[in-house]
Amino acid sequence: MNYDVGRSWAEEPLFYRAPHPPSTAPMEFQFAGAEYVIERNHALIGDDPGLGKSCEGILVSNAIRANRTLVVCPASLLINWQREIWNWSTVLNVTTSMVFKSTDGVSNTADYVILSWAMLTNPSILAAILDLRWDHVILDEAHAMKDPRGNNRTKVVCAEDRLPSVTGRFTALSGTILPNQPRECYNAIRLLNWSAINKASLEDFVEYYYDLGGGMVRGMTFDTEAQVWARKLHYSNKVRNVPRNLDDLQFRLRKNLMVRRRKVDVLKQLPLKTWHPFPLVLTSAIRQALKHPGFAQASKLYELDPAAFDRGVPIDGAIATARKELGLAKAPSVATYIDDLMEGGVTKLVVSAWHHAVLDYLRGRLERYGLVYMDGRTSVSRKQNAVDRFQSDDRVKIILGQMLPLGEGWTLTAAQDAVLAEFDWVPGKNDQLLDRINRMGQTGARTIGHIPVCPGTLDERVLATAIDKAINIHAALDKH
Repeated sequence: MNYDVGRSWAEEPLFYRAPHPPSTAPMEFQFAGAEYVIERNHALIGDDPGLGKSCEGILVSNAIRANRTLVVCPASLLINWQREIWNWSTVLNVTTSMVFKSTDGVSNTADYVILSWAMLTNPSILAAILDLRWDHVILDEAHAMKDPRGNNRTKVVCAEDRLPSVTGRFTALSGTILPNQPRECYNAIRLLNWSAINKASLEDFVEYYYDLGGGMVRGMTFDTEAQVWARKLHYSNKVRNVPRNLDDLQFRLRKNLMVRRRKVDVLKQLPLKTWHPFPLVLTSAIRQALKHPGFAQASKLYELDPAAFDRGVPIDGAIATARKELGLAKAPSVATYIDDLMEGGVTKLVVSAWHHAVLDYLRGRLERYGLVYMDGRTSVSRKQNAVDRFQSDDRVKIILGQMLPLGEGWTLTAAQDAVLAEFDWVPGKNDQLLDRINRMGQTGARTIGHIPVCPGTLDERVLATAIDKAINIHAALDKH
C-alpha cells in the first residue's frame, strides 16, 4: 500500500503528538489524524461522525501555534464549538468570539472566531473577515460545499480572491463528504489540493468518475405537441450518473488530502450501527395519502431515474405535499411503535421527522415521557439546553427534532435507539442522525436506527435506493 494512503487509515501517530492541555487526553488515532493534516498545506479530516473531528482540528491549531483561527460551522453548533475550544486549546486563557448576527462584528483580538456558514456570506461580516489574516480556518460539516456548480457560500470559501487570499491553512471536517455522489467532493478537492485530480475541470471530473446512464435533465428538447424546440425537463439516456473508478478516487483522496478512519477500526468497543426498517400496517389514512397525485409523479420520476431526487430535480409542489401527507398518515403508527419501544425497556430515545406538522403530532403523543425539542427555528442556546437536558436528566426520555438540526454535530449518547419517523432520501443524512448516538461516550451494547416503511410502495423502493447509494459511498471512501 502507498505510504500516504496507509497513513490516512492510521490508528496511532508515527512521530508527533500535537500539544494539548494537561487536563485532556486525545485518543491515539486523533493524534494520528492531526499528524497527517500537519504534513500537508490543507487537508480533510473525514473520520466517521462521532470520532471527535473538532478535537483534531483544534490540535492542528495547537501544533501550528495559530494566533487567529476561524471556525465555520452550522449555526446550531456555535456554542458546542466554544466548549470544544475551551476543552482542547493550549492557548492560555483562550478567547473565543461567536458571531450570531451581523451586528456582532468580527473580533480582531480573539484567538478563535466562530460563525455559521450562513453568516459567512453576510457582506459586512465577510468584509471584516477579509480585512484580517487567519492562520487556520476550520470548515466544520464541509459537505456544505457539496454543490458542484457552486453557490454563494462555496464561492466565498473557494474563490481565490476570497477566503483563500487571507488564510494560511484550511482544515475541512466532514464524515459525510459524499452525501450522495462522487461529484459532491469536487469543491473540497479543488480547495484543499486540486493537484490530487490533476487540476481537472468539473466536466473532466464527471466524465472520468461517471459512466453514461439514464436520467432527467433540463435542456433543449423537441416538443412534439407544439412542434417546437424548448428548454425543459426531459429524460435522456446520455446522463453521466453511474459512478465508476471509485477505487481511484479513494486513492487520490487518501494519498493527497484525506485522513479517514471508521469507528469499527479505531473504537472497537463501540457497537456496530444497525438499521431496522419496520413495516407499517397500511391504515386507511396511509392508503389515502398514497393516492395523492404527487406520488404518481414521484413514482414516474423514480422509474425514469432513481437518483433524480438528490440531483436537483424539483420535488416541491405535488411531491412535497404528498410526502407531508404520508408523514402525517404514518405518524400515529410511528407513535404507537415508539410506545412499544418505551414499554419494552428503552430508556432514552432520539426521534426525528421532517415536517412541522408531523413533529407537532409526535410532540403531543410523546410529551408524557419527558421530552425536549428542537427544529430549525429553535435558537442555538435552546438547542444546546435541550441536548444537555437529554444527556443528563433521567426524567427526559426523548429528544424530538427536525432531522437536519438534530443530526448536525450533537452528542446524544444517552440513547441507543433512534426513530426516523420520516427518513431522508439522502443516506448520509440518515447516517448523521444515527451517528449522534453511535459515537465516543456510547457505552451501550448496540445502536439501532428504526425506519418506518410502507411495504410495496415508493416509500420502500426509495429506501432501497438509499442503501445502494451507501454502497457507492463505501466504495469511494472506505473499501479496503
